[in-house]
Amino acid sequence: MVRRPTPRRQSRGFTLLLALGVVAVVTMAVMLSYSVVGREADTQADTRRQKQAFFAAEAGLAEGREKVRLLMANNGNSESLAIPAVLGGATPVADIPALAAANPPWYELLPGSGPDKWNKYTLLKAGLAPSEIPAGVDYPEQANVRYRVFVRDDDEGDNNATVDTNDQLWILAVGEVTTANGRPTRSMVQALVTNATGDSIFMPGCGMKNCGPDQSGSANPDVGQAGGGTTQYSNPYP
Repeated sequence: MVRRPTPRRQSRGFTLLLALGVVAVVTMAVMLSYSVVGREADTQADTRRQKQAFFAAEAGLAEGREKVRLLMANNGNSESLAIPAVLGGATPVADIPALAAANPPWYELLPGSGPDKWNKYTLLKAGLAPSEIPAGVDYPEQANVRYRVFVRDDDEGDNNATVDTNDQLWILAVGEVTTANGRPTRSMVQALVTNATGDSIFMPGCGMKNCGPDQSGSANPDVGQAGGGTTQYSNPYP
């Protein structure tokens, strides 16, 4: 009787393929999670930079308003304000394309000390008192925020873009947050300021006099009577 040899069963590698598939699925899940977390972190960082740029622009606008108020006050009773002259012979802005092509031209109102004319808006731990930093808080320093402020005449119809004759000027503040890699984040705020005299009264509804029960009145909302004189409801600061 001849005994036939039993053929050896060859391994097909199914277990190895299954293990490789599991590893591939786990790797893809980890990479997907990492991508989602990265995008969320980028979104939060961009939102933070946008807020920082906006607050820097608002700070520049407030500082610019005070600067304009002083310029107008130092101009005395003159009905005209030569913008380049009161700014020390300033020339129109030329290093920002969007502003360089403007008419009337923009002038640097608060030039920074550096060659780039940016004003630094830094906030570091070294400049804060110990009581201003809560214990156990990792205080984020603000070292890459800056702003620039520009001014120009409004269009009062006199065909003179360098001399103001109606005590109204446009102020433009640009806040910017720079990054080590990539484009900076910018925010721009603009306001028309007026050199107004008289008291300022800010309130909801109509003025204090001639008001009905429904907070409506026949008086001009911009001009009211107080003590027999005329009071202009406008911002006393430019």
